[in-house]
Amino acid sequence: MKKNYLLLCLATIAFLGNITAQPDMKETMSIIKSSLVQSKVNMRQYSWIETTKTWIKDELKSTKQNQCYYSVDGKLIKVATGGTVQPAPSGGIKGKIIANKKEDMQEYVTRAMNKINDYLPPDGDKIQRIYESGKVAIQILEPGKKFKLDFPNYMQNGDMLSISVDMAAKKLLALSVATWLDTPSDKVGLNVKYNSLPDGTQYEAGTVLTADAKNLKLEIEESGFRKGNGQ
Repeated sequence: MKKNYLLLCLATIAFLGNITAQPDMKETMSIIKSSLVQSKVNMRQYSWIETTKTWIKDELKSTKQNQCYYSVDGKLIKVATGGTVQPAPSGGIKGKIIANKKEDMQEYVTRAMNKINDYLPPDGDKIQRIYESGKVAIQILEPGKKFKLDFPNYMQNGDMLSISVDMAAKKLLALSVATWLDTPSDKVGLNVKYNSLPDGTQYEAGTVLTADAKNLKLEIEESGFRKGNGQ
C-alpha cells in the first residue's frame, strides 16, 4: 500500500514538473516577435558582408559575396564585392546547354526562396492559433530555459515550422522550415542559426537552404557588421 502511494506521489511530481517546465506562450511570442521583427528594424543601421555558397551534388559551384545595407527608404541594397567567384563559362553548344541549365536553376532557387520567405518572419497570430489547437510539440532542450516548438501545417499540409528559444536570455536560438513547392516530394528546407550583436540585435549568422529535387544547397553567412552603410 505504501509502495503504491509512493509511486503515485512520484508520478504526480513528474507530471507537475512537466507542466511547469513548459514555456509561457505569451512570453515566448513576445521573444519571437522582438527577435525577428524588432531586430529587422535595428538592422537598418548596419552594413555587413553576406557570403553565399552554392553546392550542387556536394560540389561547390559558386561563391558570391555582397556588401549589404539599407537605403534611406528602407530598401535592402546588395553590392557585389571582390569575393565573388564564378566558374569559367564554356563556349559553343556545350556553353549554351550549361547556360540554360544555370538559368533553370536560378529560376528554381528564386521560387524556393520566395516560398521560404512566406514563413519569415513567422506570423504571431497564426502560431498562437496552432498552439491553441493543441497541435504544437514542445521539446525541452534545457529545463526551464531552452525550448524547441514545432508548428505543423503552418502554411500548408505537411509542412513544419520549428523555433528554438532561449527563455532565460530572451532570444532566438534557431529557426527551421520544412515545406514543399509543387508536390510534397519537391521538398525545400531552411535552417537558420541566430547570433546577437553587442546592442542585442539578432541576425542570421548561418543559413542553409536545401532543395532535394535539385540536389541543391545554399549556405549563407553574414559577418563583418558595422554601423552605417559602409560607403
